[in-house]
Amino acid sequence: MTEPQSILESLESDHRAISDLLADKDAPTATAEGAALREQLVMALVRHFVAEEQYLDPTVREVLPERADEADAAFARDRETERILRRLEEHDLSAERLAEVWQQVTLAVATHVAEQQEVFATLAEKCDPERLDELGEEVRGAEQLAPTRPRIVAFPETGLNKLTSFVEGFIDHARDYYSKRGVEPDA
Repeated sequence: MTEPQSILESLESDHRAISDLLADKDAPTATAEGAALREQLVMALVRHFVAEEQYLDPTVREVLPERADEADAAFARDRETERILRRLEEHDLSAERLAEVWQQVTLAVATHVAEQQEVFATLAEKCDPERLDELGEEVRGAEQLAPTRPRIVAFPETGLNKLTSFVEGFIDHARDYYSKRGVEPDA
């Protein structure tokens, strides 16, 4: 059995994986490999945002009520990032437009990661380690069921978010399976 991973470790691991995708020089190119990498990035970011909305944000509001406004602002910024991600999925992007959108996503993710670091450090100090481990397990489950495409609608209320994300996730996973979306092309 593997060692439990806290919510903070799990989300930081997501941040590293997403940053690695953003750093891949082939991702912002008009190649099949670039398109597959962009699909993987979109899938990873949407899953990450869903997990944060369902488990991190409610925990911040409960454990750090003085930072509830920050959680609300982060939700709004992440929704804006999803709107930008939709542009990455356009098939007729010119090289210039792709570079522009890629830069917007890179900046949005860098801002997201920087803002989360302070929140993570404060939660690590104030939240029971066992609870952080339990939340880490919940995050991994949420990411497995989460939508893989930018959502048209997302709710800040946890219950509605879980319900709509589950339905959208089911549909996205079926579409991904049949279209082989997110799978690297054969070499």
